[in-house]
Amino acid sequence: MSKAIRVVVADDSAFIRRIICSHLESTDGFEVVGTAENGREAVDLVQQLRPDVLTLDVDMPTMSGIEALEEVMRETPTPIVMVSGVSLRAAETTLRAIESGAVDFILKYIPGAKVNPEELRLDLISKVRAASEIRVVRTIQSRKSKKNTTATTQNDGVESEGRGKSEGRGNSSGMQRRLEAGAATPDLVVIGASTGGPIAIKELLGRLPHDFSPPIIIVQHIPQPFTEVLAAQLNSQLPFHTKVVTGGEKLEPRKVYIAPGDQHLLLNNMLQLELHDGPPISGHRPSIDVTMKSIAQYFPQTVFGVLLTGMGTDGSSGLQFIRSRGGHTFAQSSETCVVDGMPSSAIALGAVDHVASPEGIADKLALEITRSNSQRLAKQAAEQTRARANKHLETVNQS
Repeated sequence: MSKAIRVVVADDSAFIRRIICSHLESTDGFEVVGTAENGREAVDLVQQLRPDVLTLDVDMPTMSGIEALEEVMRETPTPIVMVSGVSLRAAETTLRAIESGAVDFILKYIPGAKVNPEELRLDLISKVRAASEIRVVRTIQSRKSKKNTTATTQNDGVESEGRGKSEGRGNSSGMQRRLEAGAATPDLVVIGASTGGPIAIKELLGRLPHDFSPPIIIVQHIPQPFTEVLAAQLNSQLPFHTKVVTGGEKLEPRKVYIAPGDQHLLLNNMLQLELHDGPPISGHRPSIDVTMKSIAQYFPQTVFGVLLTGMGTDGSSGLQFIRSRGGHTFAQSSETCVVDGMPSSAIALGAVDHVASPEGIADKLALEITRSNSQRLAKQAAEQTRARANKHLETVNQS
């Protein structure tokens, strides 16, 4: 019989503490070893009991959730799952907590809110269980020391099954000709992320050169209120214009488009972004797989797919489809992930060209897109030269 996951629950609301404790204790494999009603008590209990996981309310008296998180990560590194409300203020604080070392977050149950209590229960159980499997060794300082991890390449120069030269690279559809004629920018980056994603996304985008021009689409598993906060943070910290997609947007250079937290994001045949309320795919809406496959239909050969930290398998078949269409694929390295489930599943499928830290992916992306642009310009120049030569030959023949 496996050892129970030992949890400390910290929340200033006795009602919320009872709900979290009840959910955990009614599920096999969990044991609540202590409860705290403020941040100071939470820090003390973690030091005394050394639990496997701490669930930590964002807003608490005496010592806030952020202050408690920072002290725990500094003194007794422990996997922490934040418990957040749905307000914009709570979302801002929670994303700050993720940046400070929290593994993940769950939404707090609020009577009357439009949130299914059973979904919240299942979310709590799955995230606490996943957090218990993470060995927390990175403080903010030690994380910074990993920022120069360089890219490694898998299958360089090798055509994999489903990615032969006769498929994807050599076929030019009418849509592709429209793209090449200027209907849209030729290159496009699609990024998928889940647990630990917000900080990995910032690390990646923050490393890109200031003149990086391809539009970037992001699918982050995150509740809807948090997507607006994430977009605002990216806008304030990075030199790219970032927005949450509302539907109907045409892709523009140097812009970042984020899928809203409750709808699937697709690209239509007019090359406009669309939102759909379809059922979750493998438990996710938005689904990374759905977005990647939709976009790769219209951007074969020139889509760059990136899969960052997260648990589960969402995005792995999306990367595989991108690669089969002649695109380029990247996955975050295991040692830099908070949870490496998604990248590892894509690597196991043989769907990944390059494995690196978020910063290493940014460096490789910039290099590959520069190379892609050079090849495109060379091809255009050759075609123009050939056209001029043919025209000259016609003139000579006519004379």
